[in-house]
Amino acid sequence: MDQKKIFYKALLERDSSFEETFIVGVKTTGIFCRLTCSARKPKFENVEFFSSTKEALNKGYRACKICHPMERNGETPEYIHKLLQHLEDNSNIILKDFDIRNFGIEPIKVRRWFLKNHGITFHMYQRMYRINEAFKKCKEGNNITQIAYDSGFESLSGFNETFKKITGITPRMSKEKQLINLTRLATPLGTMIACASDKGIYLLEFSDSKMLERELQLI
Repeated sequence: MDQKKIFYKALLERDSSFEETFIVGVKTTGIFCRLTCSARKPKFENVEFFSSTKEALNKGYRACKICHPMERNGETPEYIHKLLQHLEDNSNIILKDFDIRNFGIEPIKVRRWFLKNHGITFHMYQRMYRINEAFKKCKEGNNITQIAYDSGFESLSGFNETFKKITGITPRMSKEKQLINLTRLATPLGTMIACASDKGIYLLEFSDSKMLERELQLI
């Protein structure tokens, strides 16, 4: 049985022994969940698995509001839970250090916790969270200026700059772009890199191939 099938079986059974091994991204909703999420389970072809929340965020997924995968089971301090809940309830705001202190929390504590548990700072998480939401709205054809201000940006130029820095393209270009998913596959002959979209497979190559970097650039 290949790795994806093993992970999918664990997902269906909500096997908690895999809880810290991977998280699951649901392609049809753009949401990533922890293994034991109580939400309805997606079809096998509609999921991909990630080793970290940072990896899922980089692929454009948003954290599930049912299982809260950005929180660590039994480990998330109350002050982190409070900030994450505030962001969920007010998705258009940006919490700066001043705002965090108004919660009675030291920003450095928040930064250290996110770096330790997710490999990114809290401010980076906020930027990725807003841009991932904005990317989806751009793809749906919504007004870019309105998306910028709904995302909590004070200027269109600031939104455009941040959007391009994270996604590599401008908001207007995103309407025409096709999202390509990348994953690693364990095979008896070695690790392979697979790139695909809803239209089909773009690349299937061994990870140690000397031509891999060039092939990725050509996708």
